[in-house]
Amino acid sequence: MAGRLDRYVAAAVFGAYGAALLFLVGMFMVFDLLFQMPRYLEGAAKSGMGTFGLLWGLTELQVYRLPYVFVTIAPFVTVIAAMFALSRLMAANEVAPMLFTGRSMFRVLRPMLGVAVMSALLMGAVWQWVIPAVAEQKESLEASLTGQEVNLDRITLRSKDNPRLELFCRAYRHGERAMRGVILFDRGSARGDGIYVEAAGANWNPELRDWELVDGVRKTGEAPNQTTTRQELLGMEGLTPDLVVDSAKARRETSGLSYTELRALMRLVPGKPDYILAYHVHFTFPLANLVLLLLALPFAVNFERGRRIERVVFAIAVCAVYLVVDLTCRNLVYNVAIMFHPVIAAWTPTIVFGSLGAVVFGGTRT
Repeated sequence: MAGRLDRYVAAAVFGAYGAALLFLVGMFMVFDLLFQMPRYLEGAAKSGMGTFGLLWGLTELQVYRLPYVFVTIAPFVTVIAAMFALSRLMAANEVAPMLFTGRSMFRVLRPMLGVAVMSALLMGAVWQWVIPAVAEQKESLEASLTGQEVNLDRITLRSKDNPRLELFCRAYRHGERAMRGVILFDRGSARGDGIYVEAAGANWNPELRDWELVDGVRKTGEAPNQTTTRQELLGMEGLTPDLVVDSAKARRETSGLSYTELRALMRLVPGKPDYILAYHVHFTFPLANLVLLLLALPFAVNFERGRRIERVVFAIAVCAVYLVVDLTCRNLVYNVAIMFHPVIAAWTPTIVFGSLGAVVFGGTRT
């Protein structure tokens, strides 16, 4: 049960959380406009977009980007908000009376940890449901504002059962369950036994569980001994419309994919480090809300004679160190000389900083 103390401290943290979130989101928007405005103006000129249309488009784009910004900055917002709230309580000399009544420092700080857990859960919810819902609108709006054509239909698929088999599709319409510009290539096990299938299109047949080719042609072997025959069905086992849709999601930034989408891509392309790393980061980065708070709060309590700005600067320094270690571990995954495993790279910062935070927090003066 939350008592009056919990509600009072939580209210202070939520107020600081809202202020810090608004500040950092606003800063992201300002930087985006400063660096991207020439592209937006050029795109508006190409498409004949007026001033009002450009302003409305930019406003709409920033709204669509809010979920992406939130999952990027939420752990740092949590730490800064907690330090601000604790500093305000100390400046008003409110912590000492709380301790004088018999409550421990852990009891006073408990609502802040609760806010960190709520922030972590909210990050997970945004990644799973909100970002996938706005991803296509955001990409389409970005393309419109910058004057760039984005074709999300070009698809390349490799069979996980037969690594020599590749499918190229120029366009796919999920509503019609139809592909256009289809090429299926099997390199074969030896020179001269390759298979090349080309068709103007392919339509999904749910009864046959296969794709019916439009003007399908099958070419076997190499010239001058190449043979050409007609082919009615694609014959790529396991290729369903849903699998084609999942493959289109692979072109997005991994930070913009949900847990479900990443699991589907991991099944589609087994062993790809990008998807394994992103999937585990979707768990470890929300945990940073709690990990960074465990590390920063004890120092804030020990600096009760310090100024508020000193606590906030220290919180920012802790966040910066964590971010550097986290990015370093992620980059080591792609280092050919080291080849850090994606799972280890994702969990190392959380385990190291979490262990250190637990020790430091456990040693806080009560």
